[in-house]
Amino acid sequence: MIYIHNIGSLNLKEGDAFDVKETLKKATGNPYRRTDRYIQMALLGAYRTVGDTKLEPETALYMASGQGDLAVFTRLRDQQHVLKQPPRPVDFINSLSNTAGFYTAQLLNLHGRNLNLTQHGFVVYMTLLLAQNDLQTGAQTQVLVGGVDELLEPVSFTRKFLGICGDQAMGEGSNWMLLNSRKEGAMASLDIVREAMSLSEVKSYLGGVQKTAKVAFGLRCSEATASALLESNDTERFRYESECGFYETAAFYALIRFIEEGEGELIFIEQFEEVFRLIRVQCLP
Repeated sequence: MIYIHNIGSLNLKEGDAFDVKETLKKATGNPYRRTDRYIQMALLGAYRTVGDTKLEPETALYMASGQGDLAVFTRLRDQQHVLKQPPRPVDFINSLSNTAGFYTAQLLNLHGRNLNLTQHGFVVYMTLLLAQNDLQTGAQTQVLVGGVDELLEPVSFTRKFLGICGDQAMGEGSNWMLLNSRKEGAMASLDIVREAMSLSEVKSYLGGVQKTAKVAFGLRCSEATASALLESNDTERFRYESECGFYETAAFYALIRFIEEGEGELIFIEQFEEVFRLIRVQCLP
């Protein structure tokens, strides 16, 4: 069991008018001229999470993303193959996998382990599992964990490479939480269920939890599957989907929204293809 002490988010739906760069400048007093929008989203989400909390310099930073900074990759491609020019130095530097993590650590004055993480299908789950393992084994004493995904234009292209069909709204976000092993002063406890499960195993698992617990589903989980799981165990559903367009790290947003309500236990169910993985959050008084 590990504990969540701070939460913060930037969550935007397709079509939302929001100036990330200007909002970040007003919040921090720094224009961050050598950064792009993806890095600025990471900075703003992390800054909102930490607030006035003074972090230990050795706090680790684990940043997850479904695709990383694809916008800078697109610019580099166009510079080299369309314009036939060498890449701009700023774009080249920002194309490194952990540039956003570097800037975020610099903003918060962190000098600990700094990782950029991706995982096909279960990026939030695997990032939190790593943080849980590192905290429980003593490899880290505190971890700032976040997920950042930017919505690229045209949206039809983003839908295609993410495999999103139908009329599901698209979105983007930068959602973060501060984790450690201390219960004192925590907002919630966090437990990553280690076993991968089939649909029948999830049904059986839900049958053994308290009926007061709520259940939420990842955005790749179909309504038919969600209904089947809810009906089999008569469990109440926690809904966040109307506030959130699709992006790969939206599970962070769902967990944060539940904690903001401040009551009860949530079992969050992620699905990719035929595999299910579970995250449990318990709000603390």
